[in-house]
Amino acid sequence: MIDGMRNKILASLKMSDTDTLSKVNLELDILEVTEAVDGKSNLESFYNIWQSHQGKVGDKNVTNSWTAFALGMTAAKPTGDFLPERRVFARAGFPDIDSDFDYFRRNEIYEYIIDKYGRDNVSNIGTYQGLKLKSAVRRIGKVLDIAGAFFKGKEVYVTENEKKVTEIIKSLPFQMGAKLKAKDDDGELQVVKSIEDAYNLCKDFRYYMDKYPGIRKHAKTIEGLLSIFGSHPSGICISDTPLAWLAPVRRSRGEGLSTQFAYEDLEEIGLIKFDILALSTLTVVARTLKIIKEYYDISIDIENLPLDDGPTLALYRSGKLIGVFQAETTAMQHVMMDISIDRFDDIVATIALFRPGPMVNIPDYCARKKGEQKIDYFHPIIEPYVKPYLKDTYGIAIFQEQIMQICNSLAGFSISDGYDVIKGIGKKKEHIINKYRKQFIEGCIKNKVPEDVATQYWAKFIVPFSGYGFNRSHASAYAYLSYMTAYLKANYTDEFMCALLNVENERKKFDKIAGFEKDLANFGIKLLPKRINSCTAEYSIVKKKDVSSGINMTEISPSFVCKGLGFDGAKEIESHRPYKDFHDLIARTDQRLVDRDAMTALIDGGFFNDYVKEYKKKFKKTLTREILLQRFADIRTDIKKAANRGVVSQDLLE
Repeated sequence: MIDGMRNKILASLKMSDTDTLSKVNLELDILEVTEAVDGKSNLESFYNIWQSHQGKVGDKNVTNSWTAFALGMTAAKPTGDFLPERRVFARAGFPDIDSDFDYFRRNEIYEYIIDKYGRDNVSNIGTYQGLKLKSAVRRIGKVLDIAGAFFKGKEVYVTENEKKVTEIIKSLPFQMGAKLKAKDDDGELQVVKSIEDAYNLCKDFRYYMDKYPGIRKHAKTIEGLLSIFGSHPSGICISDTPLAWLAPVRRSRGEGLSTQFAYEDLEEIGLIKFDILALSTLTVVARTLKIIKEYYDISIDIENLPLDDGPTLALYRSGKLIGVFQAETTAMQHVMMDISIDRFDDIVATIALFRPGPMVNIPDYCARKKGEQKIDYFHPIIEPYVKPYLKDTYGIAIFQEQIMQICNSLAGFSISDGYDVIKGIGKKKEHIINKYRKQFIEGCIKNKVPEDVATQYWAKFIVPFSGYGFNRSHASAYAYLSYMTAYLKANYTDEFMCALLNVENERKKFDKIAGFEKDLANFGIKLLPKRINSCTAEYSIVKKKDVSSGINMTEISPSFVCKGLGFDGAKEIESHRPYKDFHDLIARTDQRLVDRDAMTALIDGGFFNDYVKEYKKKFKKTLTREILLQRFADIRTDIKKAANRGVVSQDLLE
């Protein structure tokens, strides 16, 4: 049946030159050995689509398919490789499905899925966490009472043992990233996976283990034991039958369910993982667009922005990227500047490079891009096979798809085998690594590549990258979302910064707010003083930049919301403005919403600075934080007493 479909497709091609036939056959090979969601081969699905749309010609070719173009299904000639746009064809099983939603509406999506498919058919995905090195040492150290404090009572026993095990943990190297690493005798960094690794690689830690041999002895027996059962923060499974029929489930998150199988086991029984992600960036973008519409009556097509926008690319090069998705950290901002972003593909590459492993290639990428370093492809005999896939990234592997393509071109791997190489190496599965190492070297030899060159290329190029590589589709999606935020910040700075401040304030990310407020000055935006009678529950633009009228600076009014004072309390204060004095504020706001913590937050946030200055000028006295809080308590007490007597109290501050 498949052969018949393939033959009919080949017989119906409107162009049959050798080069096109070669590309079509390669695509059909991929489609033939991979499955669609319905369990049929992708070749059958493609064939059915072709048959049902006879006579219709599309104007797009997002799959970069030469077969579709040669059949006349589309007028758009392929502009890239077939594989990267359809990387999913390469995997043997189903892919994860990721969906990003407005940060504040994620629960609505989750509830919609439950309503649509049924409570019993939807479940969160269970997770397991084992005892790792530090946790094992901490637990055993306390059990053994290494501080010798058991006889001093429970509180002292807990405190002193915690202090002692913390001292031991601090003897390990400072951990950067997901894995603890230490230098061996040759000065090479090695991953510390167990207490034995730590004992052999870390001299300071070895001192404590020799001092407390019981820790080393017993910690080895509990390392790796499962200790915590949780739920994936965004991952869910959906089934057409009650999930309890397929896998054990338990109650979690109120009335929700969680599987007792981890994701890998769920995948084995044929279930797909859906990631329902809450992304605050989408909220910021949506609110920025709303403000732009209100101010300028402009509707921006945010999904089809020009990818060569000058101000946007210049913003990346400037490093002023606070609030720009994927560029929030100082380190990432420096990388964007070093790479000197001048095209969208640079953003994609930077996001893929800024990860453990590929990060070491950033200096080479920068130097090669600027022409300061020669571009090479490891060995002249390998270059013809790998250059087509590495030339756009200056000879450096950045994406998983490149490794899949290189394995195919250089060693004759199928695309599916190339995918297995990436996953096998990434998950440190030795049997898979050994299997494909042999296959890779043998395939290279068939292409006249010397065995020693093939062996070195596998060890120095394929294996190191595959352990950490990013796939291009994810990098491109992240890059476009990053570009969206950079575009808005570069071209509609006032509106973007106002939306950003409000979203992060609602999320109670107060540690970020100070940095955002400071960033305003970099773009000629003035943050107005924090005053009770002029601020609101949200940041707001009160004056727009207008050079023609002499007003050359945008002004943004701060929000009441701060650590200790939530949105409800802020709205309560806003709703009763203006206030005559301190007493008036306290008398007219709900004591449940504006309590001592809220008042402390307002004082610490500087909202009473003007009041304190005026009071000092009028009464020649200084109002400290403690005095204001005491007066707040006194006024509340006085108001309560006065209400009981049926009279109105006076402001105790005057």
